[in-house]
Amino acid sequence: MAKSQRVVMSILASEYQSLILRIKELEEIVAELKRDNEEKAKIIAEQAKQIEELKAKLARYENPHTPPSARYKKESKSRNSPKRHGAPNGHRGATRPTPEPDRVVEVTADQCDHCGSTNLEECGVEKQVIEEIPPPPKIEVIQFNRHKYKCRDCGHEFTAKDAECPQKGRYF
Repeated sequence: MAKSQRVVMSILASEYQSLILRIKELEEIVAELKRDNEEKAKIIAEQAKQIEELKAKLARYENPHTPPSARYKKESKSRNSPKRHGAPNGHRGATRPTPEPDRVVEVTADQCDHCGSTNLEECGVEKQVIEEIPPPPKIEVIQFNRHKYKCRDCGHEFTAKDAECPQKGRYF
């Protein structure tokens, strides 16, 4: 029996060594996980602080004393609703009539835009009326240097007058 006990003891010793190695590996893994948890706890604390700061900032825009123009605008849920745009059905249109042109310009082609061929056949006319809106006239600003005088004979003081210069005001 002594021999069988030695065999069992040697098996137990080798299992014991492997278990000790496995325990050391697991202790290293636990230590690494603790370090990760500490780092993540720091990150969470920083983010919680940022959230509080942002909530305080947001509270400035969502209080009864904030004017509506400065308030944070939430997205309305009505954007998802299918609402028709434009005039209701049956509404008469209000399109402005096209004015009579002051001049007519004939726009023709001598060759094909695509291949450059001159063998062309006219197949219709497309009319396009353009209304040119002239720029507003430039406002003319005039400075009148109205000289003041004193009569040497009677002592009367007066300001020179011009037909284009208004006596009062800034506009003509």
